[in-house]
Amino acid sequence: MHAAADAPHPDELSAIVTAIDELLSVLGMDRDAIDLDGISYQAGIPVERVHALLNGGEAQPEPLQDVFRQRLVFLRATRLKAGGKRYTLDEIAAGAGISHGQVGYLLSGERKPGFTVLAGLERFFAVPPGFFTATERQALHRSLKPVHESLTHVALLKGKGISQLALRSTLAPGTSSDRLGEELRSALQAALSQPEPEPEDPEVRELADRMLSLPAKSRRRIIPLIKDLLGLVRAESDSPDRPAH
Repeated sequence: MHAAADAPHPDELSAIVTAIDELLSVLGMDRDAIDLDGISYQAGIPVERVHALLNGGEAQPEPLQDVFRQRLVFLRATRLKAGGKRYTLDEIAAGAGISHGQVGYLLSGERKPGFTVLAGLERFFAVPPGFFTATERQALHRSLKPVHESLTHVALLKGKGISQLALRSTLAPGTSSDRLGEELRSALQAALSQPEPEPEDPEVRELADRMLSLPAKSRRRIIPLIKDLLGLVRAESDSPDRPAH
């Protein structure tokens, strides 16, 4: 495969970083609100490289095999068992459907993984397809999408202006940082705690217009949150058919 085929779109990462910075600005926040350790964890990139890329640093071109080995070492160091210990080579091998020896060779960089091996390791460590082969910029762009989505929802519910730049990135489900999650829930509660307005209330119209400006996929994710806060969705624990524990 030619190198050009693996290259990310040159503006993907820069566009979403610019959009995130704009949203942080209108919300009176800064990048400290973003859990960069969490972003690093999701992307499989050391946190110092996340900092560098967010600040306009260039990606470090490396052979695909080296990228794979670094990501595998990163996963073994960060995806730990319940007791806090690393998975053994035997456990990784059994979970990924490969041999103990093969895991050792992969960790040392002595073997190149095939498609089946990549899929098995991604499944074992519960990471998305392409985790091992994405470039730094691709991996960081994917991990920033949930942050952009959370900020967009917070800005929407707080009635802040959102430009087309902040709205145009494709949104994807994921886990945002704790602070962003708290901001989102706080904004939802504030928006829904107000007395029911008249139908022609301009604030309601503005909120509806902004929700309609979001991609359909994003609207489908935010509506259950609003319904939940309004008590329109019964929690599973309240279901009369579910026995109490």
